[in-house]
Amino acid sequence: MYRLYNFTTTRNGADPSINPNFLPQLRALCPQNGDATRHVGLDTGSENRFDASFFSNLRNGRGVLESDQQLWTDASTKTLVQRFLGIRGLLGLSFNVEFGRSMVKMSNIGVKSGTEGEIHKVCSAVN
Repeated sequence: MYRLYNFTTTRNGADPSINPNFLPQLRALCPQNGDATRHVGLDTGSENRFDASFFSNLRNGRGVLESDQQLWTDASTKTLVQRFLGIRGLLGLSFNVEFGRSMVKMSNIGVKSGTEGEIHKVCSAVN
């Protein structure tokens, strides 16, 4: 895992946005030169529950993926994460309600199938 071992700007080689108390746990799950096929839960402490603890993990520097942790460290998305956490002064969002709304929106997208659409062979380019 790139975030754990390859940052040349830090003394321990880890991404500085990782909580130093969480680093040993992550490194135990993902040892350097370890099994790349091993699965790691992305919501530590709540892997088997459908809840909003993921956002608490981000606030506490416990995001497993760098892209997830960026939701907290990037100013353009941090307010949204704070709203899911119910940070004082911001209108709180209910994770379960908002997830339901997003699923309804996704069901209305209108996926193309058969000859109506195409599967991109390279995600960033048109075939």
